[in-house]
Amino acid sequence: MCGVKTPPIVFVPATRMGSRGVSNNKQDKTLLRLPAIPNGPASRCQGPPGPQTPSQRLLSRSPADRSGPGLHHQAVRTADQGTKWDTQVQNLSEETERSIEDHLRRRLGAAGLLNPLSAYTAADDALRRLSTTPPPLAQDHKHQTSKTAKSLTEQQVQHGFPEVLIKSMAALGHGDGGEDEDEEEEEEEEGPCGASEGAATTTTTSNESGARPSAGSDGSPEGDAAAAAEEESCLLPRRPRHASQEPSGCQRRRKESPPGHGKERRFMVYICGGYKDTVAERSALMEDVYPALYRHCKRRGYDFRMVDLRRGVSGPVADRHDTAQIHLETIRRCQETQGPNFVLFLGQKHEVQSLPSAVSRDDLEAVVAAVERERQRASLQRLSTRKMSKPPGEATAADAPPQPLGPEGFAGESVYGNKYLNFGEETSSSSVLTSGESSQSSFSGPEDAAAIGNLERSWGDLDKDLSLIHMWYRLDENCLPAVYRLLPISTHHPDILSQDGQRRRLARKDWAAASQRLWGVFQRSGADTLGEERTAALLKTVLDWETEEGLRSFGERCPPEEHCHVYKRVIPDLYFNLKSEHAARYVDMLPGRPQVNTALAAAHQKFMGRVYAKLRHTNIYERDVGWGRRGLDPKHNRSHHFYTERVCSHFKRTALSSLNKAMEVSATRDPFDVLRKREVKTRIWEEIQYHRDHRDALAKKCLLRPDFLAEVRRAVEAPGGGALLLLGAPGWGKTSTLAWVSQQVCTGLPRAVEALCLVGLTAESRNVRLVLQSLCVQLSQAFAPPQTRLSTGLPQLVNEFHALLAGGTAARPVVLVLDGLDELWEERPADLSWLERPLPRHVRLLMSAAADSACAAALQKSPHTTVLSIPPLGLPDIEAALERGLRASGRRLRGDQWKLLLAACESCPCPLYLEAALWESRLWTSYCGGPPGGLAADLGGLYLGLLARLEREHGPCLVRRVATLIAVSRGGCTEEELLDLLAKDKKVIQEVALSHSSASSHSRVPYILWARLKRDLGPHLTEVKTEGTWVYRWTHSALGRTCAKRYLKTEESRKAVHADYADYFGEDSKCASTIQPLVWVREAGNEDDEDDDDDDNNKGEGAAKSYIFNLRKLHGLPYHLVRSGQTVPFMTECVFSYEFLLHKVQGLSILDVEEDLENAVLPDKVVPDVEVLAGALVLSRTVLEDDPCQLASQIMGRLGKILAEDRPVAPGDPLKFSYLHTLLSQCAHSSLPVLVPSYTCLLPPGGLPHHLLAGHSSPVTALGGGLRSPVAVTCEADGNICLWDLELRRVVRTLGGAGGVAANHLTLGLDDSVLVVCTGHSLQVRDVETGRVLYSEDDLVDVPMVTTTCEGQLLVAFYDGSRLVKVFDLASSCSLLCCLHMDLEVQALHKDRSIVLSSSSFRDYVLFAYRSGVAAAVLSARGGKVSAVLSAQHAAAAIQAVDMTSQYLLLFCRYPYKRDGEMIHIELFSTASYLYLRSILCCGQDLISQVTVNRTGTHAVGFCPSSRTGVTEVVTWNLETEDHKHVVRFVGVLNSGLCRDLHYCVGFCGGERYLRLWDFSSRINDQSLTYNVHKPRSDGTQEIVPMSTTSPRYAVCRSMRAGSVSVWNLVRRRHAGRPVRVEHGLYGGTDVALAHDLKLYILTDRGTASTTDTPAPVFQTLLVYDLVERTYLRRKTGLYVVPCPQQEYNLLEDGRILLGLSETRDHLILWDLESGYIQDRIKPSRKESFLSSGVPQEQQPPTTLTREKTMMPWDIRTESQASRRRRLEREARREREERCRMDREKYNAIDQYLLSGDRQVVVCSYFAHHLNVFAVATRDHVHTLEDRTSQLSLRTAALTPAGGHLVLSNYSRAQRAAYLTLWDLRTGTVRKRLRNQPGVCCVALTDDASRVAFGVTESNKLKVWDPFKRKHKSISGYWELRLSGSSQLFMAGGGAKAFLLSDRISLWDLDSGSVLSVFSPDARIQCPTLLAGGGGLLLGLSQGPALIHLRLTSPDIATATGDTTGREGDLFGESSSSEDEEPET
Repeated sequence: MCGVKTPPIVFVPATRMGSRGVSNNKQDKTLLRLPAIPNGPASRCQGPPGPQTPSQRLLSRSPADRSGPGLHHQAVRTADQGTKWDTQVQNLSEETERSIEDHLRRRLGAAGLLNPLSAYTAADDALRRLSTTPPPLAQDHKHQTSKTAKSLTEQQVQHGFPEVLIKSMAALGHGDGGEDEDEEEEEEEEGPCGASEGAATTTTTSNESGARPSAGSDGSPEGDAAAAAEEESCLLPRRPRHASQEPSGCQRRRKESPPGHGKERRFMVYICGGYKDTVAERSALMEDVYPALYRHCKRRGYDFRMVDLRRGVSGPVADRHDTAQIHLETIRRCQETQGPNFVLFLGQKHEVQSLPSAVSRDDLEAVVAAVERERQRASLQRLSTRKMSKPPGEATAADAPPQPLGPEGFAGESVYGNKYLNFGEETSSSSVLTSGESSQSSFSGPEDAAAIGNLERSWGDLDKDLSLIHMWYRLDENCLPAVYRLLPISTHHPDILSQDGQRRRLARKDWAAASQRLWGVFQRSGADTLGEERTAALLKTVLDWETEEGLRSFGERCPPEEHCHVYKRVIPDLYFNLKSEHAARYVDMLPGRPQVNTALAAAHQKFMGRVYAKLRHTNIYERDVGWGRRGLDPKHNRSHHFYTERVCSHFKRTALSSLNKAMEVSATRDPFDVLRKREVKTRIWEEIQYHRDHRDALAKKCLLRPDFLAEVRRAVEAPGGGALLLLGAPGWGKTSTLAWVSQQVCTGLPRAVEALCLVGLTAESRNVRLVLQSLCVQLSQAFAPPQTRLSTGLPQLVNEFHALLAGGTAARPVVLVLDGLDELWEERPADLSWLERPLPRHVRLLMSAAADSACAAALQKSPHTTVLSIPPLGLPDIEAALERGLRASGRRLRGDQWKLLLAACESCPCPLYLEAALWESRLWTSYCGGPPGGLAADLGGLYLGLLARLEREHGPCLVRRVATLIAVSRGGCTEEELLDLLAKDKKVIQEVALSHSSASSHSRVPYILWARLKRDLGPHLTEVKTEGTWVYRWTHSALGRTCAKRYLKTEESRKAVHADYADYFGEDSKCASTIQPLVWVREAGNEDDEDDDDDDNNKGEGAAKSYIFNLRKLHGLPYHLVRSGQTVPFMTECVFSYEFLLHKVQGLSILDVEEDLENAVLPDKVVPDVEVLAGALVLSRTVLEDDPCQLASQIMGRLGKILAEDRPVAPGDPLKFSYLHTLLSQCAHSSLPVLVPSYTCLLPPGGLPHHLLAGHSSPVTALGGGLRSPVAVTCEADGNICLWDLELRRVVRTLGGAGGVAANHLTLGLDDSVLVVCTGHSLQVRDVETGRVLYSEDDLVDVPMVTTTCEGQLLVAFYDGSRLVKVFDLASSCSLLCCLHMDLEVQALHKDRSIVLSSSSFRDYVLFAYRSGVAAAVLSARGGKVSAVLSAQHAAAAIQAVDMTSQYLLLFCRYPYKRDGEMIHIELFSTASYLYLRSILCCGQDLISQVTVNRTGTHAVGFCPSSRTGVTEVVTWNLETEDHKHVVRFVGVLNSGLCRDLHYCVGFCGGERYLRLWDFSSRINDQSLTYNVHKPRSDGTQEIVPMSTTSPRYAVCRSMRAGSVSVWNLVRRRHAGRPVRVEHGLYGGTDVALAHDLKLYILTDRGTASTTDTPAPVFQTLLVYDLVERTYLRRKTGLYVVPCPQQEYNLLEDGRILLGLSETRDHLILWDLESGYIQDRIKPSRKESFLSSGVPQEQQPPTTLTREKTMMPWDIRTESQASRRRRLEREARREREERCRMDREKYNAIDQYLLSGDRQVVVCSYFAHHLNVFAVATRDHVHTLEDRTSQLSLRTAALTPAGGHLVLSNYSRAQRAAYLTLWDLRTGTVRKRLRNQPGVCCVALTDDASRVAFGVTESNKLKVWDPFKRKHKSISGYWELRLSGSSQLFMAGGGAKAFLLSDRISLWDLDSGSVLSVFSPDARIQCPTLLAGGGGLLLGLSQGPALIHLRLTSPDIATATGDTTGREGDLFGESSSSEDEEPET
């Protein structure tokens, strides 16, 4: 054979050839064609191992057994000729084997190619490797035969096969290939893509069995190797497909999933580079750039994460070799987000080599065959050499057969050699790969292979290589297709998992030597058998995998340039420093020599070429940096530090640009409260959609228990609806079942309204209140008006929930889905009473709960609930589920493994156990059995086994810490929290340092360890979105309970974990300032956040800000503090920390704070601070729900007085309140600009609380009560009527309205079974049960007013405006008993509501009277006559209300009281004799609007609303003891009230959708509430006069009660709530009092002037009272001062001159108060017009304006001269008429006038088209401001303090537009105009008129106009802003800020265009006054005499001290040496 040229023979199966396989090549070829019988479909399980294939036997044999000659089944190299015997054989049947065997023997022997022994050996080897899998179906044979025909024929021609051999092999074919080539091309186009995405082999793979590839088949090294093994090996290596050459199906799939396709609000950036050479760059990015980008994204509501899997580790070594898979999975997760997601750092060093974790079957067997051939050749050469050199008969040691090596021998020195170093790690010899002698080691790289490739390697080296492959790679046939897997390192080196660091290092060293040798085997042998490209793909480094995956293109719209960036670092002088000990970290060097490894350098250049081929140069950034003494050392080298700073700066700019493009952040100027409402609504709907998506995903997976699912569906679709409750043990599939059923029901009812909540899915869904809120939001979308505002409290939500359920109809039924009710989680047991009520008819309720839970027992008690228990899984379901799971994962099991898994699932037949067991079975391979002890029989045992396995593989400390952190977290744990808390655990850090030596220098756990643990947890760990971020939690709570049982066995251990969480979230945590602040603040206009290091909360108050609140901290800190037992820190850091309360109210709601207060309980004492704070927050709940920023003002406004009075009784005594003082001091230094009052101006806590009864969708309009039972009936604006059970506090029945018209009066009668409805001019009687109308009267002339008597049997109707009375018998179907006309001596005094009726009854009596009359009458309803007339005791009485009891007839009469006061008397008459008995005196504070008497007749209740103050009081009288109490005082004007029982007092305020319910029974005997009837009435403030000129620290207030004046010190804290001087009775109600310089000027003694022709009233006396000395300084009589309104008097010249109007109001008068005479008169100088000719106004003829027809240009051109003359005459006449009219207007009276601040300029308006300007000093008429087209008025105008400019609003009739006009009063001309500004209601301007601010009613906006800069802008107001004509505007801060009064006080920043702060008072604000110098705003309230100094507080705003005069300026003796002056803003 040596001299014969043997053509290559190829054993080719028929599947790879067709009939067209013959090539045109003339060279002789020999082809042996084998019939093809491909693999059949993969079965679900595999039987016991069958006969081994030759390759398996080869790997399993000892070296001695493998020493004989023979041909390998796939490729045998002939040494002398270099020919290849390539075979591709598939599984054949026995008959086919025999036929092929015979044919091979004949042909080979006849051709003389090989001796018969060699031929038989080759045939045997080829046939023995064929498996025994059954043949496929016949129709697949042709397809498989044609698949490889073309490629094999080409290979046969290329290798020169003889034609005879080709023909002889073709004779074995079955059928004709025909058109197979075209079919093959179509297959390749449509086949799946796998190899180009990172496969271990580069060939395209397919899965013929139809099963999905195994885990990792989507591009991971393991999965791609498995995929590659599925395709037969080609003779020639294929080029890897480029991305553009991928099959179309793959391209479509990728186009559908570009980066960020899910539009998640988060970004993930993957950072990668060399393990050693890019540490500096990657560390700089993580330490410097990541925090800044994190804050940037958080400020915009996005999450941000930078992932560096190399940080903290030195190489890719892992026990289970899953590093590459983890890296690829992480990259793909990053690619699912938007923005930049892949950043690559490159140097001049090649990546560390690593072994493939899985190799395809053909590839590994090809490598083994190549090594075996070399070994056989070396063995033959050795034998021949020995025979030629030794004497005959002499034996040597070399002739002895080699000793077999066991597994334990491979760790020894004989196999690895003693010179191997750690594979992939840095060594002291600066070597990356170290080899031993050339005869004993594999080559470390291509250069070594080329250098000694011609040297012969010994037989022993090759035998060691084979032994090493056999030792580490095993065939796993459980994978589909089967692959060879790299065994875990711990298989042969168990010390790799040891806790001993030394032993672990030795094990790593041994593994490094073995892996290095294996890598050399693959590198050398793979190049010969697989080809260079295929071998390179097999030996890809981790960085190769990352780069190939990261630089993927996702279609034309998303090329890699959109999301990938590469930084290339070049050290130019590196090659001049190769002798440095640090050089090996940055360049590949030869072992032990200072020379560059050119082979690795060339490989690195190829890698760089691939990067440049995939990514444009625009995204590759090259940076040069010089070499340093320590290499690249930014910490000690300034130039290196500058280099890293440049890289970080460039990356930060690049990332910010990409992130800002991807972010959906819109710039808005809306105020915070508007944005907050919008964000809350968005957050709720995102939560709802997340639940729906999760439900749909679960429904698709629900395939078990089909019979039970059908039963559940039948129960749900049963007629009548109702509730369905699914019960089952944890893990039995309740959620999936409920998801499937609900989806089927909604599919069957397309118009159904679904409300869904999967309790426990997120943290929000565990709170009952939030669950109800979500359900109500979903229902309100279908059944409520669009602008309906839902309540937030739990009781109110319950009522609204059931009210919305009532909206369901047969056409639109309601489907409620509530899963996992046992997961409801609160501080106390969840209240499920809202589910126990009967459901409306068209409502279906689907629920699920654990069978052993308390809520399940409660829900089963309802008779309307159908209960179904979920049965266990049957064997068919278990088998089907396991088959689906294995098929989905691309796996199968051996027979014994299948039986083990099936038996375990049968022992615990629940889906959760099945899923967990299936996940555990993924670790079972075909070469090893299942777990030694089998699977646990229960779920808990299975979880314990899982945790034990994870502890062995990952470390017990790490697994314990992660499990406990997730188990005790509040709904989950974020990655940031988890990694930070792991870093704080010293045991975890020590454990990590032992396992990873490089991690010891880092204080954090490497991310790769957490990623590996997360990957191993698999489906047990789920990432969900909650609280605005993503958290990891246990998929099922059962695993959490198992973790707690295993690791948290004591309460102290659980508290310790909670304490760690609390420290992390606390303020003293190191991470709290960067990662866990309370809020992330973004400045408006600062999109790039260049100054990221500044404090978020110290940006200045001027700029508009947007806030993203850290809900994790707001929820987590109090939660973990309470559960860790840290009550005192919980008090100080949460409950009484103003900043925490502020952010929690802003980010969540006030109700969350109230829930925290319920947990503020100290075990050893009672904390009164909690009760007081809770009461204050309850009173402010409505305000704080609308505007949480008012927290500081609300707390200080309610608690200021309480804390001011909290002083120690004696020195050293403790204060009553321990925490509130600190809280109030924090409120005064709020981080937000807040308007805080100086003293209590709001209702303090401590009053009787009320309950809100919600259930109406529109405001309540009417209220009525039951006569016997505690029921009430209400009507809402849309006409619906609700019947309330006051005891249950809920609606029990709903009646539809009559035509949608709201009722204004409701009355129940006939034992509360009949309802009387009065709606305007109609009367209707309805049955309560059915809603049927029993009687009605429509279109009445007079309004009916009704009441009932005779225990509700008789209905008495009075008709307002007439004397008609009708009596109906309700018991007799509303029959009319009588109709009479009242005949009273008195007449009605009022037009509307002239009659008052008694609401209670005695016998058949009805007590009625005319309102404000002096007499009442008793009507006998049955008799139809007036029985008696009751007269008041005095003629001055005015009856306000009447009522009766069984003993008394009550008349509530108003009498004059003292001077300018009134008082209510209750006059009691006997019901038997009608005689007057006695009177009960009330107090002067009572303003009774409505009165009711309780059912027992012991008490009368009066409702006293005040529209002037906006406050309502409820008062009571004990009719026997005459005890009078003010029980309740609340904010709001009550429209109607009712109190038939002291336990249930109910009422409603105007515009509210809910009722207020009080319980008076507990306070009715409280003597502290008894009111002194003689106590003077507390009146508000009418006027505030600051003493700004002489005594700036004082202000004088004039009370609304005549004669009362108070003086207030604006500086002293001690006098913040009380005046320094109060005077009463100084003047009367008709007098005028003016304050100036702490003196009071009183005009009194009003009389009649006798000097004038007509008598005129005048003031004749002046009194000057000194408020300091409390004496009268002067009394001047004989004055003749014309009476004017108070505001039209002004004191001039230091109180010597009085300015007022004349009696005819046509000019101004100046009175000299010294002499008492008129000093001067200021009159307009009227210049007579030549048109008016001096004719007086009354003598001028009236003029009538006629409108001229508009002349068009063509009309003017065509008109005649006569027409033109007549037109000009008409125009001239109209001009004269207009001038005459304007001249007459100059005689008009003065409407009003404005006086400038310096009191030198007066501007008067006259209801005319002009204004007059006067100079006070010269008494001259300076200018007349005239506008012929506009009527000028000062109603909406403002004047500068110096009188230089005037701004006003006017409407031009000529232009038909509204203007804002700025007049220059010095010249009398218009300076600027702003057009189209209608609806201006208030205006203010600066001192120099450079800025004008004005409010617009229609848009509720404030507008800013800079007239001299020609620009203006609009500022949106807050949510509740309602501008009107009574609004007032004040400019402050030089035009930078403005105060606006519009029911509320608000401070506006005019520069930034935002609302800084809002203050909502309880009472009406009477008189706001701006302090000079921007010192704040003084407020006078209507409910009390206190003067409130409202000032802005913020740490950003500089404060100045108060008055500079010091204590010497105190004039009233209020100074104290122990107190400091209060600073003013």
